[in-house]
Amino acid sequence: MNEILTDIINTIKLLIYKENPSLLEKVDFEDDNIFLDPLFFAYFNSKKGDLFSSELLCEIMQGYFVEKESLILKASYNKAGVAYVPCIGYFDQENRKVEDILKVDHFEILKEIHPVLERYFVEYYKGHIVNPKPQYASAWREKYQELEKAILIIKEHLPVFYEELVFANKKIYLHNNPKILNFASIETLGMLYFYVLGNNNLIYYIEELIHQGSHNYLYYVVHNRKEYFKIDVDNIIMRDLTKQDWDYRNVYGAFHGLFTVTQRVECFDILLTKNVFSGREKHELLGRLTDQFSRFRTGLELLNLDEVYTPRGIEYYHALDQKCMNILQKYKKLHQEFDLSNRDLDFRYEDFCTLNSYESFLEKDRNNYYQF
Repeated sequence: MNEILTDIINTIKLLIYKENPSLLEKVDFEDDNIFLDPLFFAYFNSKKGDLFSSELLCEIMQGYFVEKESLILKASYNKAGVAYVPCIGYFDQENRKVEDILKVDHFEILKEIHPVLERYFVEYYKGHIVNPKPQYASAWREKYQELEKAILIIKEHLPVFYEELVFANKKIYLHNNPKILNFASIETLGMLYFYVLGNNNLIYYIEELIHQGSHNYLYYVVHNRKEYFKIDVDNIIMRDLTKQDWDYRNVYGAFHGLFTVTQRVECFDILLTKNVFSGREKHELLGRLTDQFSRFRTGLELLNLDEVYTPRGIEYYHALDQKCMNILQKYKKLHQEFDLSNRDLDFRYEDFCTLNSYESFLEKDRNNYYQF
């Protein structure tokens, strides 16, 4: 992983050098964290569409300058008229600072989105963009404290996963549009985007940190596609191989699905075994675990493994598949307790999960009904 990390960092350094070599003289060249800022990934991925002027790169980097200069904010204002400068803060159109940087442990909570990230906010359904320019607003002020609690719970109780989360993820943005499904993108590597509504979001945050954070981690793991796959997994669609008409995913996306489900199942199992939660929160965690049954083995098992994967890829696929199956087997009785028939693929827990008998369940739970 360190070799992959170094390769990615060196790629960003080279791209900056090609565009404006003088910028590298103004920052600490040996500070790798600078070059893992998701804004750089988004900026250079925007070049293929020629979406931004080159002055924006300087405006992003000025937050990292060793010797601070007068701020230039011409290209940094987003649709809300706010400019975000990494490490420094947020500014209005009069160049007045209006907010400071917000950090939670190793992560930065973005208070406003940067213009290089705005194009990734779309309403998406079954493989198609249904609204390319949806409305949304930052929800950090009301919602970040519960996110902070979720992060610290993961840090305490899931230390192995937490190392992966910190390794691959840098910044989190909270917004208020549930039609913009939670996501991570290789084009903004290190960013997490969550919609947040209502209250009691602790278990929701924990699941999404595991889910979306694992997407970013897997981008690193399989960075060198040819080590794992024989075919063009980014452009070959699952239904063309499995003949399941509903399956609009590409093979790479389906593999991400297996990885993120396995990550959730493994982490949920640890939290339940440690008995970290009780009452409503444990109920919700069990409901979210039950939902993973329907997300496991949704098509990858139908593929001809020798045609799709390299030997290393086959080994990795089997390791994930077997781990997930073994853990789910421990919880197979949950199917008798939760009715998930009306739940949507991207759900809010309280909207879908109906327990046959909540009081009965709690009594069974007290009597160690589930053997951990």
